[in-house]
Amino acid sequence: MQSKLFSVNKTLTIKSALIDISSPKVMGIVNVTPDSFFVGSRYQKEANQLHQVERMLSEGADFIDVGGYSSRPGAVDVPEEEELNRVIPAIQAIVKEFPSATISVDTFRATVAEQALQAGAAMVNDISAGELDAAMIATVARWRVPYIAMHMRGTPQTMATLTNYENLLKDMVFYFQQRIKLFADAGVHDVIIDPGFGFAKTVDQNFELLNNLDYLRILEKPVLAGLSRKSMIWRTLQTTSENALNGTTALHAVALLKGASILRVHDVKEAVETVKLLNRLL
Repeated sequence: MQSKLFSVNKTLTIKSALIDISSPKVMGIVNVTPDSFFVGSRYQKEANQLHQVERMLSEGADFIDVGGYSSRPGAVDVPEEEELNRVIPAIQAIVKEFPSATISVDTFRATVAEQALQAGAAMVNDISAGELDAAMIATVARWRVPYIAMHMRGTPQTMATLTNYENLLKDMVFYFQQRIKLFADAGVHDVIIDPGFGFAKTVDQNFELLNNLDYLRILEKPVLAGLSRKSMIWRTLQTTSENALNGTTALHAVALLKGASILRVHDVKEAVETVKLLNRLL
């Protein structure tokens, strides 16, 4: 019996099929970048990318999220051509080797999203919810793919200075209500919301958000939690991202209890086990 804490929306349409998300899903992170915040998630060579995808799929990943633009705080801006050169060959190789894999492209650029979808991606994960590229929403609508829209202020280069909120939760709900209406008006209906842990939020704000994650149920959209190895964990534990797996698993359990439908993770096996245990508990 599924908990009522899980999302109001029970399905996503992916590749013309309905995907049941009444039981939470796990999205594995494959960063085809040289500078993502967690060293263990950087896969620049095709062989390494394919090996990691194979491992994640064997461990139970439901989705594979491929990104070529590091969005860590203060990351260097990457030209669009360079992002394309990183992402598109990776997606093509993954599709060829694992044709049944469901690939998400992590980008805020419409051109990158378009070419990634042409290459075989089936979802778009946008850290800016369409605010950094005006063409993104129309692109997603035309392809009729699920759209992960994240809450962020500014850009990865400026977001650390934009953490003043009148009321974090209410401001976030108001933001998403506006964006969801904009998406619906454009023809994008399969929307997943990502509250953006670590994006224009302090450590204290991240924990406030996690503790009240179920507040976002008012939006009636699936929620993706991107907590994996983030600084809210390793700063609190006074360690490093490399030593933040145990803390990540603990917070993944909280996110699931608070209603998360998707966990976006570096460590698939541990996340899948957490979902299984929570499902058994509930």
